[in-house]
Amino acid sequence: MKFSVSFLLSTPLLFLNLFGEKPNPKSLEFTKWTPNFLVPDPVALSFDNQGRAYVTQTQRRKANDLDIRQNRDWIPDDLSFKTPDGKRAFYHKAFTSQNSDANKRRVKDFNKDGKHDLADLRFLSERIHLIEDTDSDGLADKTSIYAEGFTDEIGGIAAGVLHYDGDVYTTIVPDVWKLRDTNDDGKADQRQSIAYGFGVHLAYAGHDMHGLTVGPDGRIYWTIGDKGVGASSKEGRHFQYPNQGAVLRCDTDGSNFEVYARGLRNVQEIAFDQYGNMFGIDNDSDRPGEKERFVYIVQHMDAGWRSNWQYRNGTFNPWMDENLSIPWHKGQPAYITPPISLYNNGPAGLAFNPGTALGEEWQNYFFHTSAPNGQQWAFQVEQDGASFKMVNDMQIGNGVPIVGINFGPDGALYGVDWGGGYPLNEKGAIWKWDVKEKHPLRALTAKLLRSDFSKTATNELIATLNHPDQRARLKAQFELVKRGARKELWKAARSGPQLLRIHAIWGLCQFDRLTKSPKGDILELLSDPDPEIRTQIVRSFGEILTSELALHQAPGPRDSPFDFLELEKCLEDDSPRVRFHAAIALGNLGALGSSKALIKMARNIPDESNTYQRHAAIAGLTGCASSEILAALASEQSELIQKIAVVALRRRADPKVRHFLYSPFKNVVAEAARAIHDDWSIPNAIPALARSLATTKWIKDEGFIKRAINANFHLGTPEAATRVADYTIRADVPEELRLNALDALRQWSKPGKLDRVVGRYRPLSDRDPAIATNAVYKKLTNLLIDPSQKIQSEAMALARLLKIEIPGEALVAVAKNESSIPALRIEALRALATQKNEKLLACITSAFESKEHSIRIEALKILAKFNPLLALDRVEVVLSSNKANTLEKQTALALLGGDLASAKGDSILNLLLNSFEECPPSLKLDLTEAAAVRQINAPDPDFTHTLEGGDADRGRNLFMNHIAAQCIRCHKVKDGKGSDIGPNLKSAGLQGRGHHLEAIVDPQKTITEGYGSISLTLENGQSIAGLFKSEMKGVIEIKDAEGVITRVVSENVKERTPVISTMPPMGAILTKREIRDIIEYLSTLKSKK
Repeated sequence: MKFSVSFLLSTPLLFLNLFGEKPNPKSLEFTKWTPNFLVPDPVALSFDNQGRAYVTQTQRRKANDLDIRQNRDWIPDDLSFKTPDGKRAFYHKAFTSQNSDANKRRVKDFNKDGKHDLADLRFLSERIHLIEDTDSDGLADKTSIYAEGFTDEIGGIAAGVLHYDGDVYTTIVPDVWKLRDTNDDGKADQRQSIAYGFGVHLAYAGHDMHGLTVGPDGRIYWTIGDKGVGASSKEGRHFQYPNQGAVLRCDTDGSNFEVYARGLRNVQEIAFDQYGNMFGIDNDSDRPGEKERFVYIVQHMDAGWRSNWQYRNGTFNPWMDENLSIPWHKGQPAYITPPISLYNNGPAGLAFNPGTALGEEWQNYFFHTSAPNGQQWAFQVEQDGASFKMVNDMQIGNGVPIVGINFGPDGALYGVDWGGGYPLNEKGAIWKWDVKEKHPLRALTAKLLRSDFSKTATNELIATLNHPDQRARLKAQFELVKRGARKELWKAARSGPQLLRIHAIWGLCQFDRLTKSPKGDILELLSDPDPEIRTQIVRSFGEILTSELALHQAPGPRDSPFDFLELEKCLEDDSPRVRFHAAIALGNLGALGSSKALIKMARNIPDESNTYQRHAAIAGLTGCASSEILAALASEQSELIQKIAVVALRRRADPKVRHFLYSPFKNVVAEAARAIHDDWSIPNAIPALARSLATTKWIKDEGFIKRAINANFHLGTPEAATRVADYTIRADVPEELRLNALDALRQWSKPGKLDRVVGRYRPLSDRDPAIATNAVYKKLTNLLIDPSQKIQSEAMALARLLKIEIPGEALVAVAKNESSIPALRIEALRALATQKNEKLLACITSAFESKEHSIRIEALKILAKFNPLLALDRVEVVLSSNKANTLEKQTALALLGGDLASAKGDSILNLLLNSFEECPPSLKLDLTEAAAVRQINAPDPDFTHTLEGGDADRGRNLFMNHIAAQCIRCHKVKDGKGSDIGPNLKSAGLQGRGHHLEAIVDPQKTITEGYGSISLTLENGQSIAGLFKSEMKGVIEIKDAEGVITRVVSENVKERTPVISTMPPMGAILTKREIRDIIEYLSTLKSKK
């Protein structure tokens, strides 16, 4: 059956965005599509037009595809890689047979050869399953393996899959694979890597490549998390974004690969609306108070994230400290395009209703899954200037951790269920959302999608460009391009229904790009009264020529075959979308001479909150303006114009950006400092940034000053050291920044591998210690009499490191002064020990009488090195004293297994072990650990030994910042920061310590009501999924997305999944000491509200 041409040429108002009454989520029925077999550990799915599902399975996640959280000692090495081949070379050195014992904790001996080596990293394969409903009863009944054998030692997970035009594409770091079944036996017999260079870092598990889809231009689009990109195109262009997530694209044969957008952390699936606008939801970095981000993704955007910031705990972190993670606010750095809004936890799947799917009430809705908490959502977008805003957001499901989603040709929405939590268990399923009141055109659309368009007449294909379903429109568009119907597309683009014209415009420009024969005739239509038509013309035309914009590679203006006057006129269009895309188009095309018009457009941006207009001006000027024109904008009286110029220069790595260090605007100066210092840096501008430390009036701006200090640190010269030392004694600057300068001088001679400010891998050679010594020596007197005792303390520590001797009498006076802060007295004791001062023992004896336990502890540690026999006597006093606190006694026990290891020390340990049952619970862990070091028989350390004796401050830091445990990722605490994935712990202290221990080491044993997912299949075939509430007297209670409780009689259940908590057992992730500290912290949380 065919649609009539007259029907297809009528304007389909029904499915356009009318933002009417919100649909009822209860209209969606949620059923298991695979009730009769398991779909093991699925991640993504895609359908062919016959309704067969291609589903990826991961076996390698955290097993062969290693996670940096379980290999934290490799963080500096991991950050050093610039391409996947760097990681490969590292693995080849690390995973040798000789290193087998050291690698036991990294990889299992999968092949059972007695070694933990590269062969084990090549053992497990990712798979693609082909799942079919062969009898058309609405349930899948056949499963087979379509492809496997993906075992590269640096290979990631099969996180993306796409069936398109007879081929199956899958993304498995480091490759994008193109597969084909040529003999129709259900198995791929051809495979080709069409793009390589992805997954530079180990990074976090799951930050792989996802979201394969076909764009409106006929290109393949996909995402990568912050494992990063180090790839080259077939045309010889290089893309180096090793520390950023991105949206990527290429043609179907892998040609014309490029990075479309970047600075993302881990957007998984992306979706285009009917106008070709791309959206995604980015995962947060698990920081306290941080949220996920809803992003409108546009070409050349930088969303701001860098993976090296993930590990900056307890120190300056640009992502949080410069507020990069939140929507626009005044003072936010201008080089990023911030998110539209914040959004729900754990985003995974995303799909847009193509037009005739589900029911009419769900047209123009996006569907989104939040995998960790088992929630599903739906929303729409509404134009907001050059950008969009989310509207009609609603929860539509609860209880099943759905990952990837996609629409089938039948119009239902399908999603893969990982089978409970992150650990792999070879379980899983495919679920289906559908409605009773189906869209009236669904069956006809499915039939059209199954048909062979190569046999369809051209006029019918043109008419199909106005079909109510986007899938049919795109299929017709691509067939018209394939058969070279440019003349017909040009005619269709001139008049007719809006969506027909838009697809004709897309097809025209797609054809011109692929044939490399751009004509420019489409620009004749820029006088059209419809702003969306004008928008699509400038956007599509701007991509006809291969884009060359890329960070640190943007070439600037270049010759072009076109006259850009018509495009320049669009910079003054009434529509902000037209202006936006015109600016980007001019930058893409390298419109030499268009910089004047672009600057005028930038001047007309109402204010900085118009971040997408700002981005367009930056992208346009990056491609069009000469260095001289951009540098001259330093004389502009507009802060916004100066920022735009700075970012454009940054994208070209142009040292002329240094001129903006002298701007009268503080935020411009800070922007210039970021441009010079961050990412790859601009080496020729670093000296100017370093000099600005001594000349700037913005002496209190944290981000700017820390980068200026660091610029001097990178130079490492005597002049640079003097500038930093001069800053340390300034009384008119914040104490924190002076301490930062002192820290730079402390590290001066041994800089290390990771950058002090941004954490990027930037190794510097060791330097002559005399440089820092000479700079500090001249300032030391001032520092030691500074009003701030913190400054005095750090100066004293620095002097000790640099071997600058402070008079002993002065140190003695400080060490004995009870009015001095503990840190200062401790540094005085350390300095006396370094000098081997004759008064050291007297000062230690005095310190033992201090009210501050930190001073008493430090004195004991120093005595252990200075006089072990006296220290052993002191240990006995501490362990038997009622006045010594728990931390002192724990320190004493640790010394018996360390600096005081001796026969007498062993005697003390044995004495304590003989009465182990009487040992205070807070010391049992320390006692058994010390005995283990000394190889003394003792009870095995037990998790019950973690119940008492922890440090709440350390526990809080672990809760907030531990990169493997990530407690704050799922829980909120008393200050309201965190996530709703797990229970709110603000009142955790009201529960027993035993409860905390059980929840940490065995989270599946007792699951808090409402936080465990369950799904049931009933004897009548009905499926029910949600959050498990209770099971009593043969009745199971399940709560759905609306909070409605469904009660099911147990004997009516045919199949049930276990109640699953997504929290993994932490005993394998945290040490017992860490667990003890976290329990102590949780015990302090006693809010009754």
